[in-house]
Amino acid sequence: MPGTVIRKFRESKRLTQEYVAGRMGISQNAYSKIENNITQLTVNHLKKLSDILEVPMSDLMKDEFELHRPISIKTENVNKESLLMMLDSIRDKILSRQSDNHVLYPVIMALYYTIDEVVNNID
Repeated sequence: MPGTVIRKFRESKRLTQEYVAGRMGISQNAYSKIENNITQLTVNHLKKLSDILEVPMSDLMKDEFELHRPISIKTENVNKESLLMMLDSIRDKILSRQSDNHVLYPVIMALYYTIDEVVNNID
């Protein structure tokens, strides 16, 4: 779960829950609930934790049950239109899932919209 990953990064930096919570502007109790997977992560929390722990947001979301690396990466050339079609397909898959039951849904949607914005700005 994401809280376990976050705890490992915090402990590897030898930071206390109190310190991280203070930097995030929340109580130690509220922060503890994040690490114990009681409170769902918001995109705002994820960004703050990324800055405080000095790790990419994607590293904080790694979870062997949630995220998997692709077995292989296609190296063929892709044009803007095919990227947009892939994004539409991804969006449809995300929207068809039970968003209320998935802890990372807000983060996934934020990443989707970020990628979509980047693709739309490609010449």
